[in-house]
Amino acid sequence: MIKKLTALCFSFISLLLLAFTLFLAYSRSGNWLETDLSTLLPEQQQQTVLQQRADRVQEQQLSRQVIALVGATSPELAFSQAKSVASLWQQSRLFQQVESEQRPDFTRLRHEMSQLSLALLPQDVRHQLLTRPRQYFQQYAQQLADPFAQRNLLPLEQDWLGFGRFVLIQAQQFSTIQWHPENAMLYTQQEGMTWVLLRGILPPQNVMNVSRDLLSLMAKSRRQAVDQQVQLLVTGTALFAAEAKQQAERESLWMSLLGVSLTLLLLFGVFRTFRVLWLFLPILLGMAAGVAVTVSVFGHIHILTLVVGTSLIGVLIDFPLHWLSSSLFTEQWRAEHAMRGLKRTFLLSLSVTLLGYGLLWFTFLPVLKQTALFSAVALLCTVSVTLSFLPRRFQSYSGSDCRPPKFKPCRKLSVWTKSAVVFCVVFFVGVGLYRSQWRDDMRQWIAIPQVKLSETKRIAQLTGMDLSSQYLLLTAADNEQLLMLDQRISEQLNRLQAQHKLAGFSSLSQWMMPEAAQRDLTMRLQRLTAQDFMPLVDLGVPLSSLQQAVSALVHLSTISLTQGLNTDLGKARRNLYLGEIAPHCQASIIRIHGLQDPQAVIQLADQKQVFWQDKTAQLNRAFEDTRNQAAWLKVISFAVAGLLLCRFFGVLKTAKMLLIPGFAILTTVGILGWLQIPVSLFAMFGLLLVSAIGIDYTAYMQTAEESLVSKRIAVILAALTTLISFVLLSLSATPAVAAFGLSVSLGVALSLFATLLFLR
Repeated sequence: MIKKLTALCFSFISLLLLAFTLFLAYSRSGNWLETDLSTLLPEQQQQTVLQQRADRVQEQQLSRQVIALVGATSPELAFSQAKSVASLWQQSRLFQQVESEQRPDFTRLRHEMSQLSLALLPQDVRHQLLTRPRQYFQQYAQQLADPFAQRNLLPLEQDWLGFGRFVLIQAQQFSTIQWHPENAMLYTQQEGMTWVLLRGILPPQNVMNVSRDLLSLMAKSRRQAVDQQVQLLVTGTALFAAEAKQQAERESLWMSLLGVSLTLLLLFGVFRTFRVLWLFLPILLGMAAGVAVTVSVFGHIHILTLVVGTSLIGVLIDFPLHWLSSSLFTEQWRAEHAMRGLKRTFLLSLSVTLLGYGLLWFTFLPVLKQTALFSAVALLCTVSVTLSFLPRRFQSYSGSDCRPPKFKPCRKLSVWTKSAVVFCVVFFVGVGLYRSQWRDDMRQWIAIPQVKLSETKRIAQLTGMDLSSQYLLLTAADNEQLLMLDQRISEQLNRLQAQHKLAGFSSLSQWMMPEAAQRDLTMRLQRLTAQDFMPLVDLGVPLSSLQQAVSALVHLSTISLTQGLNTDLGKARRNLYLGEIAPHCQASIIRIHGLQDPQAVIQLADQKQVFWQDKTAQLNRAFEDTRNQAAWLKVISFAVAGLLLCRFFGVLKTAKMLLIPGFAILTTVGILGWLQIPVSLFAMFGLLLVSAIGIDYTAYMQTAEESLVSKRIAVILAALTTLISFVLLSLSATPAVAAFGLSVSLGVALSLFATLLFLR
């Protein structure tokens, strides 16, 4: 049996050569390390294909934009420094386009205004024209007579009816941004300051590849702004992702170095020989094998998988430590004999641990699948190398000179004292479980600096831009039906806005009428009489010109949605139009502002043509589903592990062995409840690992044929090396990683306490 097991280990090591070969093939392309955090998001099973495609279109639009505001009390200083920042961005060659100036072709602009003037008439103006036409022309006459009123870009002879004056108003309906005619820059004036708008568009391919250079460019821009005593506000999805990537890379490096250094110091202090360096050989080979196999299967490995993987150092070293610790209490210790005595223990612990990781493969979260494969391969490789290689490196080693002091037996407690302790523990855990919060929040996925969030909110307030992810997705067979559906939903949203259930919304039908509505309005305007035009006639406008203008509307071609959006005036509305996201399926969105009653808007979604999209809420639900799935997988792993252990130890011993990790998990959740720390998906992932580690300790205590003191020292050393890794992980600035590290740290400490207390 032992020979077969050893041969199997060597066979596994030889099979890894194939994985390393595939890894080298992927590494040559340079794309084997994934750093985009959006790829870690769970697969949203409840979304339709159309919803997923719409989300991708939205993400592509937002991920490429970097928006900045340059502010100063002096308009001249604000405009000049905005030009300097724009020049700096252009010189960097990171952006496909830098939008700093808008120099329209006025001839073309007037032509577009003339074409679109009827199609872009606001709803209230249309209603006034049809119900109170004389009042409409009275207001128009007053505007023409007022020398201080805003002038129409179209001359009177090209716009007798005054429709063109609403075109630019429609273009700026939801924005406070104005156009400066002298320098052609976009700006807004608020709170005594002038803010100039800049927009950088990143290339569509490999947005994340420019992350480091992008952060350097933003830092340089900020230094330049400080030197010139102006304010610079910057936001963009690419910036958040770049900072998260840099943070993950930095944490992975220092956690690995610090974890290995502290573990080395501990081992050298206990065994007092440099041979302990050999213990890291199985770990390094295991982690290298994990990376190679993961890249071979997925085509890449995520940086967060490596960050979590660094914590495996403390787990992987448990197997060599269980073996080497026996040398501290054996006078004639023989490395190969000690290894043979632990092969059954290693096989049992490995089986239970692999079971836990194997079940993680069935979750919806890509990072958990990657971590499960990475960890399973690393464990297999580590045990294989430990069994086949390490004994030869310690043939002449004797650790009896490094024997630690013996434990003094604890004084036995009375029955009343034990009962009081049990009651306190049960009360503490019970109240903690009651207070526990099972919650996942996408906003806690990564640590976004408060300064960045404040800048994003400030930019949204100053510009009127809505950077939220809440919108209604509309689908139809063609653009005309799409615009008509948009108009119907917009009417319902207007009623909700009147009821103060939302602050406002942005839709295509607010900007443009369907072609059918254009034709209907044209025919109804033919009913205008000479009396309706009298305010303009009194001002000197020829009645014949007004009547001819109305008659000419009949021959005016209607404007389709595509034609309207393909103009310079339609540029601001293109972000609401998604185009053809499926065969014979056009799509657009209605963006919701200041939502107060989500349920009222959700009821508008019929799930056939209209869908409610709330990216944050949908991801939170997906995280919750994955967390619940992980909890059920935990129950299944306990049941299967129980059946496996019953085969070797019987029912009573198995129940005792499972009671220890069960106690550790429940108490960990109780402590998190007292600390008011939510039990998130990654905390649940940590509890899965706690159960495997706890069973490993109990299996070793039950199967190793060594003295009780020797086994206790081995378990303590294993727990300490594990705690070193996971306590460091709990200090991560990434909330998801910190929750994982904290839950494992608490669980391992409690498993160690329970193992030493109950297994004698």
